[in-house]
Amino acid sequence: MNKKVEFLYLQQEDCVKAGGYDMEGTMKATERSFFLHGKGDYILPHKPVIRWGGPETEETTGRIMSMPSFLGGLEYEEELKEKGLLGPVNTSGIKWIPSKPHNPQKYGLPRANAIIIIVDPETLMPVSVMDGALVSAMRTGAASGVAVKYLANPKSEVMGLIGGSVQGITQTHAFKCGAPNLKLCKVYDLNKETSEKFCERMKKEIPDMEFRVVESAEEAFRDSDVISTATMAKKPYVDGSWYKKGALHCEISFWDTPAEALTYVDKVVVDDFDAVSGHGVDVSYRAVKDGVIPREKVTDLGKTVIGEIQVRESEDDIIFFNPIGLGIHDLSEAHRVYTNAKKMGIGKTLPLWENPILG
Repeated sequence: MNKKVEFLYLQQEDCVKAGGYDMEGTMKATERSFFLHGKGDYILPHKPVIRWGGPETEETTGRIMSMPSFLGGLEYEEELKEKGLLGPVNTSGIKWIPSKPHNPQKYGLPRANAIIIIVDPETLMPVSVMDGALVSAMRTGAASGVAVKYLANPKSEVMGLIGGSVQGITQTHAFKCGAPNLKLCKVYDLNKETSEKFCERMKKEIPDMEFRVVESAEEAFRDSDVISTATMAKKPYVDGSWYKKGALHCEISFWDTPAEALTYVDKVVVDDFDAVSGHGVDVSYRAVKDGVIPREKVTDLGKTVIGEIQVRESEDDIIFFNPIGLGIHDLSEAHRVYTNAKKMGIGKTLPLWENPILG
């Protein structure tokens, strides 16, 4: 019996060649995982997190998260096809994602890096080991894009963005996919040069939108139909009175919005409240824990994607989307990129072993 095991190794450049920077593809993969989450066809343990202190130290000292998951889909293959989504995943994987805030300034390295492993569903042997940083950044943007698709007012035209770095870029691409009528993005970053570079880049990547640097977070919020806060803020600065009637605010970071601001919104939506609670950092959880809002005010987006819950009931509803980020989103997007790479002959095939010593 041949006991040789091989897997496909994909470095970040391979992932790009395999469509990893295609937001429309990432949106389909991420919506697929929201759909299967709504159907309950997944396994999602709480994220084990290594911290050197309390939750607040994640933005100062750093952290390492491990995100294992299983995502199915065989039972819902026809429904996925009818919704124009990708087919079943039916396997498991894990993302290992360390983050060190001082990396960019101290070492000229990205703040975070990641590795994703996908296994064969029959043997549980690895079929792919791949860069996870691109997958992670793209699916984080895409999660907000799916929220925009299902929760924003359909005629949304103005986007407010706080944070013009990597996540700001993917958030903007995803928002445009979710709300094709967007015409203007107002961006604010503590570093004005970051905002200016963001606008220069995005004018090339999304030429049918106007990009404008503004002088404050409040200016970015005021009169915006959809808003993204994607920062490394260490303390809250958002004022709930800034929201326009009918606005959708996607908060992908932890500390931008104080719990009290959620009293201004009509609905709070997360990706998985159990996972959010297990992490214990996100403002949606803190607002419920501290009695600022009732638990009943919070729903999971997957239930809206499958049509079970209608969150937006009027054009005036203010909605707050606060995802923790789920391993099933990483797995769904990584599986898409891996499948493309196999078809395109991209990547390096490496042996795990020729013959296992302990076989």
